[in-house]
Amino acid sequence: MQKLFFTNQNRFQLFSACLGLMIGLILLLSSIQLYHKAKLYNEDSELLDGHTLIIQKKVNRASHLGLGSPNFSKSEIEVLQSQEFISACSPIMSNQFEVIVEIDDPVIPAFNSNIFLQSVESEFVNISPSNFGWNDSSIFVPVVMPHNFLIMLNTFLSASQLPQLSESLVSNVEMNLIVGPRSKRTILPARIVGFTNTFSSILVPNSFMKMANLKYASTQAQLHSQIIVRSVDEKLGLLESYLKEMGYESGEDQLFVSRLKSALSLTLMFMLSLAVLTLSLSIIIMIQYLQLMLSSLSFEIRLMLRLGHSIKTVKSKFFRYFIFVFILTALISFGSFYFLSLTIDHKLISSGILIKESTSIWTLVSLLAVFIIFAITVDIYTKRKIKAQFFS
Repeated sequence: MQKLFFTNQNRFQLFSACLGLMIGLILLLSSIQLYHKAKLYNEDSELLDGHTLIIQKKVNRASHLGLGSPNFSKSEIEVLQSQEFISACSPIMSNQFEVIVEIDDPVIPAFNSNIFLQSVESEFVNISPSNFGWNDSSIFVPVVMPHNFLIMLNTFLSASQLPQLSESLVSNVEMNLIVGPRSKRTILPARIVGFTNTFSSILVPNSFMKMANLKYASTQAQLHSQIIVRSVDEKLGLLESYLKEMGYESGEDQLFVSRLKSALSLTLMFMLSLAVLTLSLSIIIMIQYLQLMLSSLSFEIRLMLRLGHSIKTVKSKFFRYFIFVFILTALISFGSFYFLSLTIDHKLISSGILIKESTSIWTLVSLLAVFIIFAITVDIYTKRKIKAQFFS
């Protein structure tokens, strides 16, 4: 039956469908993989999402002459909160007391230095409350360090001819925060729970900052030189225009990453649409090839049915043939995609863009979904066509 049905067939249309199917699968897998990596890029060190910005007032000549304040007043914060394209807004709190970080660990030489602390409301930062929470009964103060601190520390160790430290090792370093004026300093144990590129200062929980300012600050007049704002979805451009109009600014790195991710998302959506269109046309062409094959083999199919073969047996021959073709094409497509993905990863890493070299599980899920759709389509169409031959 295998030779009777498939030996003398013109396979040009089948090869064309397989080529389209291969291109569509590669585009589909690549777009999903790149979208997943773009979404996860720098996620470990990005405490803020793509719609959240840290803003401050631009420094100009008037500021040098003392004609303008670099701090946000209460009315200015209320105006920001009232804008329709801003979903949330909150001032960043700073320490109003002296703080010294002291590291006394056998792994590295002891040192201490004056530091600057900041805190934000927990709703704005992408960090687990269980890792970044604090209350009066806490054993230590969790802190998030800027990456520059680790670079500085490793530079110091390298100059001392000592081995450098990774993020996981630094997280276990014993350190203290010495807070308050010299006359009544308090030593508080601290632990590094993460690193960030977003903040240039050391980040502490908001609850700790409020307590420390009340207890150790010489004045309770809080000045806010930075504000954290979150735009409404799809309205980040309106927020940027408003900031320029008001003479405010945000970190260029934040805006660049947000714009890059937005542009990349649009590009990948176009790739995904093109992949779905290519796959749909390829499957349609393959079904048309199946239709032509069944039409040209109408005599042979009727003969097999009259000889006692069941509709299920005849149908399974065609079903297995096309499933084999699909699996072979899918394996070639996945192999091509995998090596293409490795090449792209190596190019990005060599360019200084650090990404994880891994294959997203969603690529395998999408491949399985296409297979199921194809298998169901072939099964239903073949069964109907053979039944029509049987009852004709």
